[in-house]
Amino acid sequence: MEKNKVLVIGGGTAGMTSALEMAERGIEVVLVEKDSDIGGRAATYCCKATDECNRCAACLVLQQRDQVIQEPKIQVYTNASVTEIGKNGKGFKAKVVSGKKTHSIEAQAVIIATGFDPYDLSKRNEFAYGQEKNVITGQELEEAIKEKGSINAAYGDDIKKIGFIQCVGSRDLSIGNGYCSRVCCMYAAKLAKIIRKDLPDAEIDIFYMDFQSFGKGFSVFKETLQETDKVKLIRAIPSKIYGFPYDRLTVRYTDSCEGKQGEDKYDLIVLSLAITPTKGSQDIADQLGIDLDPYGFMAGGESSVKTGQNGVFLAGVCQGPKDIPQTVGHAKAAAGEAYQYLCR
Repeated sequence: MEKNKVLVIGGGTAGMTSALEMAERGIEVVLVEKDSDIGGRAATYCCKATDECNRCAACLVLQQRDQVIQEPKIQVYTNASVTEIGKNGKGFKAKVVSGKKTHSIEAQAVIIATGFDPYDLSKRNEFAYGQEKNVITGQELEEAIKEKGSINAAYGDDIKKIGFIQCVGSRDLSIGNGYCSRVCCMYAAKLAKIIRKDLPDAEIDIFYMDFQSFGKGFSVFKETLQETDKVKLIRAIPSKIYGFPYDRLTVRYTDSCEGKQGEDKYDLIVLSLAITPTKGSQDIADQLGIDLDPYGFMAGGESSVKTGQNGVFLAGVCQGPKDIPQTVGHAKAAAGEAYQYLCR
């Protein structure tokens, strides 16, 4: 096979996985990441292990990051963006701006792994985010526990009751996001298990529409969550969070099972935000002739990793919501298809 090069756009879990897979096959890779370091959002996630591993795969991301940095066949550009990209004969030509430098990259295939953005909470004010200090996002809870080591260290010893609110920005036809983000329920449940270990006497509630899981062993996990960890699942859609005039956060909601309104008070509220397409997805898609699905994610062609453009492949959450293990599997499939394309 002739000497080939692959351009991977995005240095998160999917981009790193695809890059490592290509390098292992002897292909040179240029990896472009917009942030100052590779690893993506998952690199900020905390380990979900309590008495045993919960298979969140957060540790895998850090291992991948080290492997990418040490791999001689992978050239990494950070603080970088692809400003122009298009077909160039049988391959592709891209302009990559990294800091004050501009690089011209020629590649025979492109793997798009641009990840996701969390739902923009500035569009919603009913949850008092940014107004009440103890209304936080799941991402912020992840980062705090990872940095501080426990929820006590992060938020103090006065946390006695915690509420998780699911589907903030997803499964909401009023804003055009009718899809399920797939990962939120299990991540909230695993975070609740960590909190239970740190705060054995705390009350923990999860407000949900439908408790979703796409992995094995879910029924057993859910059973232990409710019976062993004593986490209360409330099938309800909260309509408002407010602090004043109380000294605690009040959640007002309608219970879907009982059909009546209720209010509960909490010391900490965690919002599970929808996974949404990244800013700039439209621009890359337009330049490469890639279709988007109705929600703005990259649309695959005859498979979820192939696109309508020969030589362009999708990896990970840019194609739709996935957890870390699913993202790794999808990115490996993208690399496999890209390698077969190069071998033709």
